[in-house]
Amino acid sequence: MPTSDFNHGTRVLRLGDDARPIEVADQSNIGAVVTAPDADLSIPRDEPFHFFTHDTETVAKLGATGTVRDVINLVKAQGIEASIVLSVVEEGADIDATRTKLMGSAASMTGVHALSYALGHVGKEPDILICPGFVAGRVDNAKNPVADALEQVGDKLMAISVFDTGGPTKEDSLEYRADFASRFTYLVDPYVRVLPEGGTEIVAKPASPVVAGLMVKKDKEKGGVYWSPSNQEAHGVLGIARPVSFFDGEIDHEANYLNENGIATFIPAKVVQQAGGAYSANGRILWGNRTASLDPLWVFINVVRTRASIEKSMVRSFRPWANDQNISPQHVISVMRSTQNFLDELKAPSVGAILGGEVFWDREVNTNSSLRLGKLRVDFDAEEAPPLEDLIFGSRRNEAYFNDLATAINERIAVSFERTVDDYLSLAA
Repeated sequence: MPTSDFNHGTRVLRLGDDARPIEVADQSNIGAVVTAPDADLSIPRDEPFHFFTHDTETVAKLGATGTVRDVINLVKAQGIEASIVLSVVEEGADIDATRTKLMGSAASMTGVHALSYALGHVGKEPDILICPGFVAGRVDNAKNPVADALEQVGDKLMAISVFDTGGPTKEDSLEYRADFASRFTYLVDPYVRVLPEGGTEIVAKPASPVVAGLMVKKDKEKGGVYWSPSNQEAHGVLGIARPVSFFDGEIDHEANYLNENGIATFIPAKVVQQAGGAYSANGRILWGNRTASLDPLWVFINVVRTRASIEKSMVRSFRPWANDQNISPQHVISVMRSTQNFLDELKAPSVGAILGGEVFWDREVNTNSSLRLGKLRVDFDAEEAPPLEDLIFGSRRNEAYFNDLATAINERIAVSFERTVDDYLSLAA
């Protein structure tokens, strides 16, 4: 070893091409932009603040007014405890002033934009974003500016933004829907009816905290973000703000119309039609798999979240050990083996996140000049498992089954009407 220092003895050099485990990124943190007028002064404003919903001391400090309490109550109502990153914003003199504060500034990282640096600030990156009450409805015949700002953060973080359309009719909701095209946006309509904490009258509230809670609930039950939150019963929901028609086995109803256009809704556990053709507003089951994406490859919310999880996990797992090491065959193999092992784990029946995935090296893109500059490209493919959205049964007639009937009849006749020779002789006598 002419390049090695002199040594009289024995030593070990770290060589090898061992694969490293890839740690799956945590994607079940809720990011909520809220108002909390009577929050304690110790609660920071316009910057990320992390807490767990079971931390009663912190919950008390957040106060009982504004939108923060509804977020906590409706998330916990789904039977879970959650990790929440807040951006608490001061209320303005009126709704327009409050909306401006919620929008904040990308340059100063305030309002909704405070969530974008939460990972470095509080150690948790939000992956399900909500701003209940202020993202609903269009403003001055234009796209809702708070929703637009939060959508910017969602796209940057590869986080799902859950927006209430806030439409009093399906036509209003479809008009709201036309303002969005991001695969990281999930729309829900209508509002839900709840009994507020300490209240005596049922009121309509944004459904986005309920949806966020159901997403976290499914993540916890299944061990990852690989499943759609649809077809779960929402607790704490007493009904929906307007009736939404739904029929099993039919396609011409409002729930299907909303879903087809990328808007989730709530359906009843059992179809109930009142006299006069009015539908009972008792929907409590979240119904809808689709994002606002116009690209058919990314219409399913679980597919989008799975791919985001894969990409985030790989970016965060390789930097600590793979970057800045000399490029060598052993090092490249180590990177590729680590990636393949990760994909194999996601494909395993116990996980079921992807249908398959392979890693490969393409010499054509790894040119001598790019390798000389320290650039290495390792490609992989993967196909996420879609949700079973449309279960179709083909119904047919089959005349051939009469052959089975005739065979059965012949067998019974042979047994029931069997005669022996003695029987016939006795009859003849």
